Amino acid sequence: MSDFPDFLYFSLIDNAAAIAGELFQRKFGHPLPDWPHDLMAFFRRDDGSLMPLAYTKFMPLGSVILVGGCATDGRAFASMSPSQAEALSASGGAMKHLLRFGFTRLADRCDAYFGYCGDARAWEVDLSAGFEPTGHNKLLVHWHKPLNEQTRRGLIAMAHALGPF
Repeated sequence: MSDFPDFLYFSLIDNAAAIAGELFQRKFGHPLPDWPHDLMAFFRRDDGSLMPLAYTKFMPLGSVILVGGCATDGRAFASMSPSQAEALSASGGAMKHLLRFGFTRLADRCDAYFGYCGDARAWEVDLSAGFEPTGHNKLLVHWHKPLNEQTRRGLIAMAHALGPF
């Protein structure tokens, strides 16, 4: 993950509602679900303090992890210095880096990651982070280990059967 700006920091967090609850409520219109694993991106402001910038949830389900609740706080982005905002945009954005952090950090806990995305801009970010289309509308997958084609098809069918998540 060396391609991200040096003012970004990533973490799995406990008590996500205290840090990301308001952002999640604002973006999705309901409270943050209480499922593991909550991931956050922070940026170091020019005064040295850390500010929450982006949030996502990696939800274990059997041998896969469902990725959802992706939200970037535009107010945090707006408080960046112009050089930080330019560097972040040039590197692909906070969500791209946060997803990659999750893919790496939780790789030993699943066979694949699935995302469900209905937003064209978010779709492009998801693809840049390493997701790929599954052939089903809005359903994405990130394969991070070798799996035979039959296993891959079975996991895709299972994720597709869930519907939106």
